[in-house]
Amino acid sequence: MKKLGVLWLVVFISLTGFGITTIPFPFVAEVLGASDFWKTFGGSGVFSLFQLIATPIWGRFSDAYGRKPILVLSTAGTILSFVWLAYASTLESLLVARAFGGIMSGNLAAAFAYTTDVTDASDRAKGLGIVASAFGVGFAVGPVIGGFLGTIDGVPSMYWPALASAALSAFAFVGTLFFLPESLPADLRKPFVRKGERVGEAVAPGEVACSNAVTAPAVRRSPLEVLRSRPVLLGLVSASLFIAIASGVMQSVFQFWGRDLFNYSLRDIGVHFMVFALLSAVGQAGLVGPLAKRFGEKNLAITAGIGVTAGLVLFATAQNDTMVWMAICIFGLANGLFLPAITSLVSFEADARSRGTVMGVFNASSSAGRIVGPALSGPIYFKLGPAAPFLMSAALAVLGVLLLSRVSAKVS
Repeated sequence: MKKLGVLWLVVFISLTGFGITTIPFPFVAEVLGASDFWKTFGGSGVFSLFQLIATPIWGRFSDAYGRKPILVLSTAGTILSFVWLAYASTLESLLVARAFGGIMSGNLAAAFAYTTDVTDASDRAKGLGIVASAFGVGFAVGPVIGGFLGTIDGVPSMYWPALASAALSAFAFVGTLFFLPESLPADLRKPFVRKGERVGEAVAPGEVACSNAVTAPAVRRSPLEVLRSRPVLLGLVSASLFIAIASGVMQSVFQFWGRDLFNYSLRDIGVHFMVFALLSAVGQAGLVGPLAKRFGEKNLAITAGIGVTAGLVLFATAQNDTMVWMAICIFGLANGLFLPAITSLVSFEADARSRGTVMGVFNASSSAGRIVGPALSGPIYFKLGPAAPFLMSAALAVLGVLLLSRVSAKVS
């Protein structure tokens, strides 16, 4: 668990930096003239789109070269992305900086694969919950800081939030480089080419390959082939996608919803996101382990999906602060329980040699949800009204629960 502690700290620092920039971003985009679509999609949507592209790639590279080199390289890139964000003066520059940050954050596959490397089957859900809680805690600390730093100049600004995030990412880089040991032994790595093979010619047992032999690509399956070969994995990924879309809608439209309906300030919104994230962390680190052992990962994931649905319905019908806080609490706790529970189910569908690839595919489905959600939420919110995006999200969450209920998982 010592290795998980170091990984937790590294992920926590990184996610705190991301959380700092999340709160002011939509309002900054609005000031820069963003349309209804770009107001919600420009921040989390663009970030997640490029994270989706990068995540399976980072995951595959972590299978080939180890987890640590990928984490080091991507964290260094994250520092650069935040500095770029701080000095972006146009909407286009702001969006490109966010896209680059999304590419660098594709290292989530390596982080989760690292966790599965250092835990056994009986503690898999607990270990994943501990690391996932770093996301919750980091995202709890970040928005409060972002709400404060984003209004220092009197108007929404990315300058101070982005510079603070860059500084935190620098600490994460140092921690990864000097204190995080490699988790994937060399003999378990899955190189892109087979050593000692000529093109079209296998090396016989005991034969020494010629030093000038041309290597041939290793036989490997693409992420889509992995999904097609495992119907259970396909069902889990699909369920995760629907829940992720619902979650993406809430997190991308809440700033405008809170401002327009309840006159929340940027700092008020930061506090709401803090409570949401803290409850997610409680579910991930404190509850998911014992609940998964008692009820099984599948039952826990289904229950969490139902909780997500209930929270979204409360958002759609909220009339006062009390209902808003009820929605935040239910949605936050359920959202926190869902991710590690379904991640654990997915992990049992992969062996050590392909775990990075499988985790990459799974995390890509979550990223896809965070793309579709923000893409839909802005136009729906500004054209159909404040309740519409939450009701649509609740319907999608129900679909996710139905998919989960039909999955026959190895561990349940």
